[in-house]
Amino acid sequence: MKNLFCIGLILLCLACGSDPQKEMEKKIVGEWCNPYTYESTGELKGFHFKKGGVCEAINIPSLDLKTWSIQDGYLLIKGFSLEEDGKKEVYETKEKIDLLSPDTLSLVARESNPRLIFLYLNTKIIKERVAVDTMSWE
Repeated sequence: MKNLFCIGLILLCLACGSDPQKEMEKKIVGEWCNPYTYESTGELKGFHFKKGGVCEAINIPSLDLKTWSIQDGYLLIKGFSLEEDGKKEVYETKEKIDLLSPDTLSLVARESNPRLIFLYLNTKIIKERVAVDTMSWE
């Protein structure tokens, strides 16, 4: 009985010691692309979240992204939007993370009635799960 109590106490301490934000930060590191764009054009477009909060756009030349962070369940991305005339505008997003798994990232609007805004799949699995619609290219 004593051993069972000790094991339970150890598990409780481990559970209390985990930081959900740190876990989310570990999961989000990688390349995430929009499956609908990939399906319709065959192009991988999205975000590359690197360790240390560095962010880059994947095949989106109009975005010069710099940083990402997670705060209170929100994904924050900062950088610049590049205009056609060469001007740079500040680019900042703050979207609620609805789901973050090893292969799926979904973000919702910050409205009182949440709705899905963006869905991304990890590029490691996108080609396995999404077929390119070659008919739309003709």
